[in-house]
Amino acid sequence: MATTTFNGPVRSEKGFIQVNKAASTGVYTARTLGLKPDLASLTATAVATGTSLTYTANVITINNYTGAAAQAVTLPAATAGTKVVHFQTLDVAHSTLATLSFVCAGSDVFRTGSKVQSTAGAASTMDTSAATETTLTYTPVNAATNILTLGCYLYFTCNENGTWQFAHDLAKYTTATAGTFAWS
Repeated sequence: MATTTFNGPVRSEKGFIQVNKAASTGVYTARTLGLKPDLASLTATAVATGTSLTYTANVITINNYTGAAAQAVTLPAATAGTKVVHFQTLDVAHSTLATLSFVCAGSDVFRTGSKVQSTAGAASTMDTSAATETTLTYTPVNAATNILTLGCYLYFTCNENGTWQFAHDLAKYTTATAGTFAWS
């Protein structure tokens, strides 16, 4: 296909997908661009902390999880065009060290190869999702060094029915070297 140049805005309601073509097989693999949604198009709602929550499609959920009690968040159905944002409103540091989990609904999954920052030995690492993984779990530490803290965002975007894309804005200060994210 030839190169195309646009003069004016290009609009899409369900994102843009770049593809790579394998030279040996000719098989196309989708690579989604722009995983962080424009927050102006979303509403924001604060939720009371709880052991189990269900997030709403196309909403920024303001969550005051602290690590004092485990919290399991069920994402809405992964329907193309759906966006879900978790906004962390409190510092995460409690002696209980209870987890925060994001669980896909029904048969939905996280895109294979999704990346999330994690930590090990006071250094940043990456965890990569494998095929069919449906849960993202954060385990904090009882210190002011967690990578998930006040002001952090987790973005869940669906461009293909049944599959969630993931992106994040975690703590950027140099002492943010603790807490573990993991796919399962």
